[in-house]
Amino acid sequence: MKRSLMVASFLMLSVSASFADSNAWFVGGEFGGMSIHGKSTASADIHISNGDTVLGGSTSDTFNTTYEAIKIGTYFDYGRIYGSVAYQNETETMTSYTYGLGYDYLFRNKSNFTPFIGVNASYTVADIDDDLAKELSLDKPKGFNYGAEAGVLYALTKNMELEVGVRYMISDIDDTSTFDESGTNVDLKMENDRIVQYYLGLNYKF
Repeated sequence: MKRSLMVASFLMLSVSASFADSNAWFVGGEFGGMSIHGKSTASADIHISNGDTVLGGSTSDTFNTTYEAIKIGTYFDYGRIYGSVAYQNETETMTSYTYGLGYDYLFRNKSNFTPFIGVNASYTVADIDDDLAKELSLDKPKGFNYGAEAGVLYALTKNMELEVGVRYMISDIDDTSTFDESGTNVDLKMENDRIVQYYLGLNYKF
């Protein structure tokens, strides 16, 4: 009887430990850099006596900045899901908040290093503190991002882990403005094409 109770107790502890390990909640922080690739487009519909003429053009631009993020999620046997909130530090008068969801597949092994690949989706709301942008009503870009991510986790202790990763995201953040200038209809658009992030993080599992 005692042996049966000991075996049962051992099995229950093993199941509990396995459950706790494979479904551990975690909270983490990220600090990293990001490269934002975008373009600005302008077109003018000029009304003249013998018809209308449309003039326009576009310019591409890339700028680099840094960001911080907080995320919380849970681990499963071969993966994890998490939600995050990120703040992009000001660069070229622009800041932004990004709210995201992600899923990673973990390549578990017997070492302290766990590689992962995953997907993510997010929504960004930006603010441009520039007088010209405000005058042209191009100071509140917003939109969705989605893409892939990859990286590696390193177990520092049972509850602490270091994380290094990179994300590549297709971006649909934009803002548009239309106005009439002396009989000329002008359309302006700012939009992001893609965003690349690279980061270092620290997670606490509980």
